[in-house]
Amino acid sequence: RHLHSLAQRTMLSATIGSSSHEGSWEYGATWLLWLGCAVSLAFIQSVPTIPAITFLGAVLAHCALFPRRAYLAITWSFVPWAIVVFGMLSVLWSLEPMVSARAAPQIGITVLAAIMFAQGLPARTFIAVLMYAQLSSIVASFFVTGVFGAKNSLGLQLALAMLSSVWVLLDRYQPKYARAIALSAILGAPYMLLSAGSEGALLTGFIAVAGSVAIFLSRGLQPEARMVLFWLCLIAALIALGFAFLSTDHLFDVFLSSIGKDASLTGRTVLWSRAAGIISDYPWGGVGLQAFWVAGNPEAIRFWEMFYIYGHAGFHFHDLWLEIGVELGLIGILIAAVTVIIVVFNVWRWALRDPGPESCFFAGFVTLILLRTVGEVELFTQFNLTSLIFISAYCYADRARSGLHVQTDEFHQPR
Repeated sequence: RHLHSLAQRTMLSATIGSSSHEGSWEYGATWLLWLGCAVSLAFIQSVPTIPAITFLGAVLAHCALFPRRAYLAITWSFVPWAIVVFGMLSVLWSLEPMVSARAAPQIGITVLAAIMFAQGLPARTFIAVLMYAQLSSIVASFFVTGVFGAKNSLGLQLALAMLSSVWVLLDRYQPKYARAIALSAILGAPYMLLSAGSEGALLTGFIAVAGSVAIFLSRGLQPEARMVLFWLCLIAALIALGFAFLSTDHLFDVFLSSIGKDASLTGRTVLWSRAAGIISDYPWGGVGLQAFWVAGNPEAIRFWEMFYIYGHAGFHFHDLWLEIGVELGLIGILIAAVTVIIVVFNVWRWALRDPGPESCFFAGFVTLILLRTVGEVELFTQFNLTSLIFISAYCYADRARSGLHVQTDEFHQPR
């Protein structure tokens, strides 16, 4: 098994190396296809059909041009595929089997795209293209209403744009024009985050940027010292938080009031309470992958009308773990939790051992998304840019851990 895994990683290294040279047609094709995917997914909330078709077309073109990458992406690691496999199995007990049967392959295509593009592009290129995609949707929102659909979506996009811009700017190997664009975005993103009124995105975005920059500033220390310092800071933060809750009554309510939120979190506690009830009714496998928020479900209709969603489409329980619990039960929660822990652990280990712009970006990103799992549902969904980046982060971190990433003199030269 160990030899097979080593062989797979060696094949993955060879595939990565084939497109590492920025002057090659493989690199150019991968860059353009990733740009097409990232931009299309950045706009998918406003006009779902065209971006989804564009995304699928780019993924199919990538598979046609680089079939070996597709094969390696499927066989590389079971971790990103576990939730997809269990979601497909849920067709057997799903309340809406056709919906589950459609959703699982769509999530699988998103996972496939994440791994393939991480195989084919160096991390700094991946991050720069991501910044361009996020900024394009933000600029478009000035001229076209409804690009993001909700302030929380706009807030997340602004937070990600700010995070990616910080690390493009701090990467001295990025092109000068990219760093100039990044500087402009950094100057405008904080004000726009405040104006968007998404307090959650503002808070988690600040934590992600501050935490990743702190790691970068510690790069003069030995890796072991960085590890020790990280755990000391984490333990100190948890102790301080524990003392704060013990010494202050209703601390959480006070915090919510300070950021302009009511105690029910704009009705989310009602959603959470009902989600817990559904999980108790369907404890092991849930109601089926994405089988709750469907037309014809009386409970879904009641919530849509309660939250003034007159189109009777979309929506979720505003908590990743409860959403997965409703759809896939306790087993689904366990699979999702293990996947998230593995990804976050590998990315943070990469950043602490090698605190460069690429690793620090992904460390900030997974921190941002981890904090948002309580309140939002952004992972393990199809055609979702956030979910795609999360899996790509794991691929880049695993490549760094394996020591198989190819670093050529060409793309370590400033341009």
